Amino acid sequence: MKTSSRKKILAIATIGEKGQIVIPAEARAAMKLTKGEKLVVMSSHENALVIMKAAKFEAMAAHVTENLASIRKLIKKDITR
Repeated sequence: MKTSSRKKILAIATIGEKGQIVIPAEARAAMKLTKGEKLVVMSSHENALVIMKAAKFEAMAAHVTENLASIRKLIKKDITR
């Protein structure tokens, strides 16, 4: 069985004294992160954080915004079932 390249553990990070974490080199390379790049940090679940490139997050948010009317129709249709 082939493992999805989209979801996998890239590395383990430790929280330092100032509450900072260092994104390990393996993870930075896999995500093609560069010095100074902006990242969005959000919670996915009660005990999970998601780190996403700000540019990718902005593009995703724009896509959702552009399709909001369609998304609302789908939600409303699903609720009325």
